[in-house]
Amino acid sequence: MTTTISGISYRELGPADRDSVCALHAGLVGNDGYFRFFAPPPKDLDRVIGPIASSDRAHCAVGAFTGDRLVGVANFVVLEDGATAEIAMVVAADEQHHGIGTDLLGRLAECGRARGIDRFIAEVMPTNSKAMRLIIDSDLPISAHRTEGVIQIAFHL
Repeated sequence: MTTTISGISYRELGPADRDSVCALHAGLVGNDGYFRFFAPPPKDLDRVIGPIASSDRAHCAVGAFTGDRLVGVANFVVLEDGATAEIAMVVAADEQHHGIGTDLLGRLAECGRARGIDRFIAEVMPTNSKAMRLIIDSDLPISAHRTEGVIQIAFHL
């Protein structure tokens, strides 16, 4: 586990983190749940939590913690080509705008490179200005296009 000056610690997540991942997603407020799922958050979070709380060749998740509280998570699922992974991220509302998302994306990219991933993809709603700012501010080369009201982003690792 690594800790930053801000007191946030980061580490890869695994099955033992399932309850913390569930609590983070269950606590999404305002538009955060809609931006994460493109719909209201599912009532049954198990299908979402399973891949996030897995750590294997096809799945990786990095968590941001204040003490024992999980305040952010970024994860990827490797796609069929083996070199591309789809990513998702969420940061607790009270911890946004502190650089946690940027740190999570950078750490997730490190995990991806270590697993032979050379490209991340993500879909972002155009109204999600926080995610758009994070993407623009990342150090990763990106390409983007808009399809059917959704911005499709490719991060080149």
